[in-house]
Amino acid sequence: MSFANPPFLTFMRPNAAAAHEAGCHIVEWDSEFFGRRIARIDPAHAAVVGMAAADAWCAAHRIDCAYLLADASDQSTCDNAQAHGFRLVDVRVTLEAVASASAVLMPRADGPIIRPVRADDVERLQAIARESHRDTRFYMDGHFNGSRCDEMYELWIAKSCRGWAERVFVAEMDGDPAGYLTCHLQDRAGRIGLVAVSAARRGGGAGSALVHTARRWFADQGAMRVSVVTQGRNPIALRLYQRAGMNVTSIQLWFHKWL
Repeated sequence: MSFANPPFLTFMRPNAAAAHEAGCHIVEWDSEFFGRRIARIDPAHAAVVGMAAADAWCAAHRIDCAYLLADASDQSTCDNAQAHGFRLVDVRVTLEAVASASAVLMPRADGPIIRPVRADDVERLQAIARESHRDTRFYMDGHFNGSRCDEMYELWIAKSCRGWAERVFVAEMDGDPAGYLTCHLQDRAGRIGLVAVSAARRGGGAGSALVHTARRWFADQGAMRVSVVTQGRNPIALRLYQRAGMNVTSIQLWFHKWL
Protein backbone atom coordinates (compact mmCIF):
# COMPACT_ATOMS: atom_id res chain seq x y z
CA MET A 1 0.00 0.00 0.00
CA SER A 2 1.65 3.17 -1.07
CA PHE A 3 1.69 6.29 -3.15
CA ALA A 4 2.12 5.64 -6.84
CA ASN A 5 4.95 8.11 -6.92
CA PRO A 6 7.02 9.34 -3.97
CA PRO A 7 6.36 13.08 -3.58
CA PHE A 8 10.02 13.83 -2.98
CA LEU A 9 10.77 12.25 -6.36
CA THR A 10 8.58 14.61 -8.35
CA PHE A 11 10.59 17.84 -8.25
CA MET A 12 10.65 19.04 -11.84
CA ARG A 13 12.81 21.78 -13.31
CA PRO A 14 12.13 23.27 -16.77
CA ASN A 15 15.12 22.65 -19.01
CA ALA A 16 14.95 25.62 -21.42
CA ALA A 17 12.09 27.01 -23.46
CA ALA A 18 11.79 23.85 -25.53
CA ALA A 19 10.66 22.04 -22.38
CA HIS A 20 7.60 24.25 -22.24
CA GLU A 21 6.93 23.88 -25.94
CA ALA A 22 6.88 20.09 -25.72
CA GLY A 23 5.35 19.93 -22.23
CA CYS A 24 8.42 18.09 -20.93
CA HIS A 25 10.46 18.49 -17.75
CA ILE A 26 13.50 16.71 -16.39
CA VAL A 27 12.65 14.86 -13.17
CA GLU A 28 15.83 15.66 -11.29
CA TRP A 29 15.53 13.41 -8.24
CA ASP A 30 14.55 10.30 -10.17
CA SER A 31 17.33 10.92 -12.67
CA GLU A 32 19.97 11.21 -9.97
CA PHE A 33 18.68 8.35 -7.85
CA PHE A 34 18.35 5.79 -10.65
CA GLY A 35 21.29 7.06 -12.71
CA ARG A 36 19.11 7.45 -15.82
CA ARG A 37 17.89 10.62 -17.53
CA ILE A 38 14.17 10.74 -16.73
CA ALA A 39 11.56 13.25 -17.86
CA ARG A 40 7.86 13.78 -17.35
CA ILE A 41 5.49 14.81 -20.12
CA ASP A 42 2.44 16.96 -19.43
CA PRO A 43 -0.32 15.24 -21.43
CA ALA A 44 -2.42 18.40 -21.74
CA HIS A 45 0.48 20.36 -23.21
CA ALA A 46 1.57 17.48 -25.41
CA ALA A 47 -1.97 17.20 -26.76
CA VAL A 48 -1.70 20.78 -28.04
CA VAL A 49 1.77 20.62 -29.61
CA GLY A 50 1.67 16.94 -30.50
CA MET A 51 3.35 13.88 -29.02
CA ALA A 52 5.94 13.98 -31.79
CA ALA A 53 7.24 17.25 -30.33
CA ALA A 54 7.65 15.55 -26.96
CA ASP A 55 9.50 12.68 -28.64
CA ALA A 56 11.82 15.15 -30.35
CA TRP A 57 12.52 16.96 -27.07
CA CYS A 58 13.32 13.66 -25.35
CA ALA A 59 15.69 12.69 -28.14
CA ALA A 60 17.41 16.10 -28.09
CA HIS A 61 17.88 15.88 -24.31
CA ARG A 62 19.05 12.24 -24.36
CA ILE A 63 16.18 11.08 -22.17
CA ASP A 64 16.25 7.41 -21.14
CA CYS A 65 12.73 7.20 -19.73
CA ALA A 66 9.67 9.46 -20.00
CA TYR A 67 6.70 9.39 -17.61
CA LEU A 68 3.17 10.37 -18.59
CA LEU A 69 0.17 10.45 -16.23
CA ALA A 70 -3.23 10.57 -17.94
CA ASP A 71 -6.77 10.56 -16.65
CA ALA A 72 -8.31 7.13 -17.24
CA SER A 73 -11.28 8.76 -18.99
CA ASP A 74 -9.02 10.57 -21.48
CA GLN A 75 -9.06 7.87 -24.15
CA SER A 76 -7.46 10.13 -26.78
CA THR A 77 -4.35 10.77 -24.66
CA CYS A 78 -4.10 7.10 -23.67
CA ASP A 79 -4.35 5.95 -27.27
CA ASN A 80 -1.86 8.60 -28.44
CA ALA A 81 0.63 7.65 -25.73
CA GLN A 82 0.52 3.97 -26.65
CA ALA A 83 0.76 4.79 -30.36
CA HIS A 84 4.02 6.61 -29.58
CA GLY A 85 5.56 3.72 -27.67
CA PHE A 86 4.43 4.40 -24.11
CA ARG A 87 3.54 1.36 -22.01
CA LEU A 88 0.95 1.25 -19.24
CA VAL A 89 2.71 0.45 -15.94
CA ASP A 90 0.25 1.47 -13.23
CA VAL A 91 -3.32 2.40 -12.42
CA ARG A 92 -3.24 5.27 -9.91
CA VAL A 93 -6.32 5.33 -7.66
CA THR A 94 -6.99 8.30 -5.37
CA LEU A 95 -9.39 7.92 -2.44
CA GLU A 96 -10.65 10.63 -0.10
CA ALA A 97 -12.67 11.02 3.08
CA VAL A 98 -13.64 13.72 5.51
CA ALA A 99 -11.07 14.07 8.28
CA SER A 100 -13.02 12.77 11.25
CA ALA A 101 -12.35 13.12 14.96
CA SER A 102 -14.99 10.42 15.41
CA ALA A 103 -13.16 7.87 13.26
CA VAL A 104 -12.95 5.30 16.03
CA LEU A 105 -12.06 1.66 15.52
CA MET A 106 -13.07 -0.81 18.20
CA PRO A 107 -9.79 -2.19 19.56
CA ARG A 108 -9.05 -5.89 19.32
CA ALA A 109 -7.71 -7.69 22.36
CA ASP A 110 -4.82 -8.97 20.26
CA GLY A 111 -4.62 -5.84 18.12
CA PRO A 112 -1.78 -3.37 17.69
CA ILE A 113 -0.78 -0.38 19.76
CA ILE A 114 -0.66 2.72 17.55
CA ARG A 115 1.91 5.33 18.58
CA PRO A 116 4.17 8.01 17.08
CA VAL A 117 7.44 6.80 15.63
CA ARG A 118 10.57 6.70 17.80
CA ALA A 119 14.17 7.05 16.66
CA ASP A 120 14.90 3.41 17.46
CA ASP A 121 12.09 2.27 15.12
CA VAL A 122 13.69 3.48 11.90
CA GLU A 123 15.87 0.45 11.13
CA ARG A 124 12.95 -1.95 11.57
CA LEU A 125 10.63 0.25 9.48
CA GLN A 126 13.22 0.33 6.71
CA ALA A 127 13.26 -3.47 6.69
CA ILE A 128 9.46 -3.47 6.33
CA ALA A 129 9.68 -0.88 3.53
CA ARG A 130 12.11 -3.04 1.55
CA GLU A 131 9.52 -5.78 1.15
CA SER A 132 6.21 -3.94 1.16
CA HIS A 133 5.89 -1.84 -2.00
CA ARG A 134 6.61 -4.32 -4.78
CA ASP A 135 3.37 -3.54 -6.62
CA THR A 136 4.30 0.06 -7.46
CA ARG A 137 5.15 1.25 -10.96
CA PHE A 138 8.90 1.32 -10.40
CA TYR A 139 8.98 -2.44 -9.88
CA MET A 140 6.36 -3.16 -12.54
CA ASP A 141 8.23 -1.16 -15.18
CA GLY A 142 10.89 -3.86 -15.43
CA HIS A 143 13.75 -1.49 -16.32
CA PHE A 144 14.54 -0.18 -12.85
CA ASN A 145 16.88 -2.25 -10.69
CA GLY A 146 14.80 -4.02 -8.03
CA SER A 147 17.35 -3.53 -5.27
CA ARG A 148 17.52 0.16 -6.09
CA CYS A 149 13.72 0.34 -5.82
CA ASP A 150 13.96 -1.31 -2.39
CA GLU A 151 16.47 1.35 -1.37
CA MET A 152 14.13 4.09 -2.57
CA TYR A 153 11.41 3.01 -0.15
CA GLU A 154 13.95 2.59 2.64
CA LEU A 155 15.02 6.17 2.03
CA TRP A 156 11.42 7.37 1.82
CA ILE A 157 10.41 5.98 5.22
CA ALA A 158 13.67 7.15 6.83
CA LYS A 159 13.16 10.70 5.50
CA SER A 160 9.58 10.61 6.74
CA CYS A 161 10.64 9.55 10.24
CA ARG A 162 13.27 12.29 10.36
CA GLY A 163 10.93 15.16 9.68
CA TRP A 164 9.85 15.04 6.05
CA ALA A 165 6.38 13.85 7.13
CA GLU A 166 4.41 15.82 9.72
CA ARG A 167 3.69 12.61 11.62
CA VAL A 168 4.57 8.94 11.32
CA PHE A 169 2.46 6.41 13.17
CA VAL A 170 3.75 2.96 14.07
CA ALA A 171 1.67 -0.15 14.71
CA GLU A 172 3.37 -2.06 17.52
CA MET A 173 2.56 -5.73 18.09
CA ASP A 174 4.13 -7.87 20.79
CA GLY A 175 6.57 -5.06 21.49
CA ASP A 176 7.88 -4.76 17.94
CA PRO A 177 7.07 -2.33 15.10
CA ALA A 178 4.79 -4.18 12.71
CA GLY A 179 3.75 -1.39 10.35
CA TYR A 180 3.71 2.33 9.63
CA LEU A 181 1.72 5.16 8.10
CA THR A 182 3.07 8.60 7.15
CA CYS A 183 1.00 11.80 7.36
CA HIS A 184 1.48 14.97 5.32
CA LEU A 185 -0.43 18.18 5.90
CA GLN A 186 -0.72 21.19 3.62
CA ASP A 187 -3.11 24.01 4.37
CA ARG A 188 -6.25 22.15 5.47
CA ALA A 189 -5.67 19.05 3.37
CA GLY A 190 -4.31 15.83 4.83
CA ARG A 191 -2.51 13.23 2.77
CA ILE A 192 -1.58 9.69 3.74
CA GLY A 193 1.77 8.74 2.23
CA LEU A 194 3.37 5.36 2.76
CA VAL A 195 1.38 2.62 4.47
CA ALA A 196 2.81 -0.83 5.11
CA VAL A 197 2.43 -3.78 7.45
CA SER A 198 5.05 -6.49 7.68
CA ALA A 199 4.12 -9.71 5.88
CA ALA A 200 4.05 -11.72 9.12
CA ARG A 201 1.58 -9.31 10.75
CA ARG A 202 -0.96 -8.77 7.98
CA GLY A 203 -4.53 -9.58 8.84
CA GLY A 204 -4.06 -8.55 12.46
CA GLY A 205 -5.83 -5.19 12.21
CA ALA A 206 -2.73 -3.01 12.01
CA GLY A 207 -3.65 -1.40 8.69
CA SER A 208 -7.16 -0.43 9.78
CA ALA A 209 -5.93 0.92 13.11
CA LEU A 210 -3.29 3.05 11.37
CA VAL A 211 -5.77 4.57 8.88
CA HIS A 212 -8.38 5.36 11.54
CA THR A 213 -5.70 6.93 13.75
CA ALA A 214 -4.53 9.07 10.83
CA ARG A 215 -8.05 10.31 10.09
CA ARG A 216 -8.47 11.40 13.71
CA TRP A 217 -5.03 13.03 13.78
CA PHE A 218 -5.72 15.01 10.61
CA ALA A 219 -9.02 16.23 12.06
CA ASP A 220 -7.22 17.34 15.23
CA GLN A 221 -4.81 19.36 13.05
CA GLY A 222 -7.72 21.18 11.38
CA ALA A 223 -7.70 19.27 8.10
CA MET A 224 -11.02 19.12 6.28
CA ARG A 225 -10.28 16.11 4.07
CA VAL A 226 -7.83 13.23 3.84
CA SER A 227 -6.58 11.60 0.64
CA VAL A 228 -4.45 8.60 -0.21
CA VAL A 229 -3.14 7.10 -3.45
CA THR A 230 -2.73 3.41 -4.14
CA GLN A 231 -2.45 1.05 -7.09
CA GLY A 232 -5.36 -0.43 -8.97
CA ARG A 233 -3.60 -3.78 -8.82
CA ASN A 234 -3.68 -3.66 -5.00
CA PRO A 235 -7.18 -4.83 -3.94
CA ILE A 236 -6.07 -5.33 -0.33
CA ALA A 237 -5.20 -1.65 -0.01
CA LEU A 238 -8.37 -0.58 -1.80
CA ARG A 239 -10.51 -2.63 0.59
CA LEU A 240 -8.61 -1.25 3.58
CA TYR A 241 -9.26 2.37 2.63
CA GLN A 242 -12.86 1.76 1.63
CA ARG A 243 -13.60 0.01 4.93
CA ALA A 244 -12.14 3.07 6.65
CA GLY A 245 -14.74 5.26 4.92
CA MET A 246 -12.64 6.52 2.00
CA ASN A 247 -14.13 6.71 -1.50
CA VAL A 248 -12.51 6.67 -4.93
CA THR A 249 -12.31 10.18 -6.40
CA SER A 250 -10.05 9.69 -9.42
CA ILE A 251 -8.41 7.00 -11.53
CA GLN A 252 -5.33 7.83 -13.60
CA LEU A 253 -2.94 5.81 -15.71
CA TRP A 254 0.85 5.94 -15.51
CA PHE A 255 2.67 5.32 -18.80
CA HIS A 256 6.45 4.91 -19.21
CA LYS A 257 8.46 5.08 -22.40
CA TRP A 258 12.09 3.93 -22.63
CA LEU A 259 14.06 5.48 -25.45
